[in-house]
Amino acid sequence: MSVAATPSWNWRDEGFIAPPRVVTTARQLTLYRVWGGTARESGSPARPGVCMSFERPKTRREAERLSALFEWGNTCRYLTRFDVAAGATLFVGMVHPGDFHSSGLGPPGSQVFIETAQMQRFARKVGQGVELVNDMGRHVVIPNRDPGKLRSS
Repeated sequence: MSVAATPSWNWRDEGFIAPPRVVTTARQLTLYRVWGGTARESGSPARPGVCMSFERPKTRREAERLSALFEWGNTCRYLTRFDVAAGATLFVGMVHPGDFHSSGLGPPGSQVFIETAQMQRFARKVGQGVELVNDMGRHVVIPNRDPGKLRSS
């Protein structure tokens, strides 16, 4: 991967704890999108891009630990694989653990953000989305976050 230009959007608004590294893919790679609740499989057209991960979570709790999605209205119900072609510009960095992070989940993971135009040009959905194992017990996630709200850091 090689270094590319800086983003025109605010990295805090997209869930990063610090400015992400900007890279261009040198070869095809696989990314995973966790979605559900107010989060759509291919992201929201109202947002500047789509949040994904290099890691493939198996459960809802693991998805929340890696990506801190619940407070954004993403209930972490489903997982979809995307192959991203060489030449795509990605933004990679640590996930902000969220305003309501539980230390019992463990440390947050890294996030891959791909801008909408890059997603449309370079990403290809592979197969159907699958339902993640529900290891949330009796806990219910209510998608009620205002996506325009800034996270505190």
